Amino acid sequence: MLLLALLLPILLSEALAEVPGLDAPSPAAPVIAAQDILAQIRSGEPLNYDNVTVVGQLDLGPEVEPVKQSIRITNSRIQGSVRIEAVTFAEVLDLRGCIFQDDVSFVKSVFQKGAKFSGARFQKQADFAETYFQGPASFISTLFQNDSSFSNAQFNGDAVFLNSGFASDVDFNYAKFLSSGSFLNANFEDVSFFETQFAGQATFRFAKFRGNATFAATRFESDVLFRAARFWRGSTFGLSSFGGLADFGNVDFKKTAFFGGVKFADLAYFANARFDGDLILEGARLYSMQLDNVTFNESSKINLNSTDFSKFVVHWSTIRDRMVYNGAAYLALVKNYKSLEWFDEADECYYQYRRIGQEQTPWGWGKLSDIVSWLSCGYGVRVSYTAFWCLFTILTFGVVFWAGKGMDKFVIEGVELPGDQQLVPSKRVSFTDALYFSIAMFTTSQAPVNTYPVGVYRYLAMAEGILGWFFLGLFVVVLSAVLIR
Repeated sequence: MLLLALLLPILLSEALAEVPGLDAPSPAAPVIAAQDILAQIRSGEPLNYDNVTVVGQLDLGPEVEPVKQSIRITNSRIQGSVRIEAVTFAEVLDLRGCIFQDDVSFVKSVFQKGAKFSGARFQKQADFAETYFQGPASFISTLFQNDSSFSNAQFNGDAVFLNSGFASDVDFNYAKFLSSGSFLNANFEDVSFFETQFAGQATFRFAKFRGNATFAATRFESDVLFRAARFWRGSTFGLSSFGGLADFGNVDFKKTAFFGGVKFADLAYFANARFDGDLILEGARLYSMQLDNVTFNESSKINLNSTDFSKFVVHWSTIRDRMVYNGAAYLALVKNYKSLEWFDEADECYYQYRRIGQEQTPWGWGKLSDIVSWLSCGYGVRVSYTAFWCLFTILTFGVVFWAGKGMDKFVIEGVELPGDQQLVPSKRVSFTDALYFSIAMFTTSQAPVNTYPVGVYRYLAMAEGILGWFFLGLFVVVLSAVLIR
């Protein structure tokens, strides 16, 4: 990543140097008839024009022999339609800086040494379906003002769409990028990469997707970089596969980000991303997903139903109020946090899982036992709950024994011995003595030697002893589970 950042300014300068000029052709440019250009092509003469206006229809069909000469028409205006279909170009086709005022079609054409369309402007439809680029394909700063298609196209060399703009619908469905594909700083309206293959590194850094962006079933076999891209509408990556690093750092998703059924074989990096809509990962397979410092909208939800992940790095406080409830997803998160040694977050996740499950369970013995587990020990992860009940029980019984005069005390001057004939029973014990008696009953179930309960309070003392055994045992179990990891 550091090497890429260092080389990026150099690559940009070299790529932009290829664009001969982005200014419109001069109104006073020489006029050339399309038929004259076609005649030159058929004769095998090289073409080299700059700043001309081509009038008429450029129509080359599959009956034409492979075009072996170089063709260079730059910074020119082509007023008629261009229909060059199933034609093979043995040399580089150079149409940089041209303005195409009518429909353009290069369907099924073959560019053996590549094609240059940098700085070109397509004002009507542009069709490159099933086109075969054996060499580099350069579309730097190219503007597509109407619908365009690269469906089933194959790029054997580098495909560079740096700073390109797609003002209407464009599809790269079933296209194959066998080398690198760069859409750095590109602008899209509605775009579709359905079942597209990227065999080399794919770059969409700083790209802007103003319409719907579809990458369904796309295969990224190497690293793919979406860093700092912006998705204004829905983004769909369902069933896509990522064989290398998937960098979505600092990406802004304005609507739902759908990654259902996606397979990340390497790191999925979403640090500092922003989700204004939902994040759907249902059925995804994640090797390692990093969501450090991500930001969610207040209404955003996260769906991890049936998601299989080895490492999911995101703090529980970030997602706790956004999880779509699914028991398996919660338990998988608990296991994940324990493997990360984030034990407090594992406890918080498990606690919320049990609370939501309890709320959804119909009334019955199961729900009652869950309520007891919740109140007594916080489902085994809240030792403070058990400590509270211990203290509460001791204090409550102490107050009851004291306020109800439920115990007596044997007193003699200077000595306190039960059973002595000179013992004189007191009318009422102090609150301190009542509290001491309650502690003794709770912890040992045995009254102090100089006090004893009377009347119905004998049964209360017995009940406190039973509660003491229960809460003390529970306290030891919960404390051990929390401390011994």
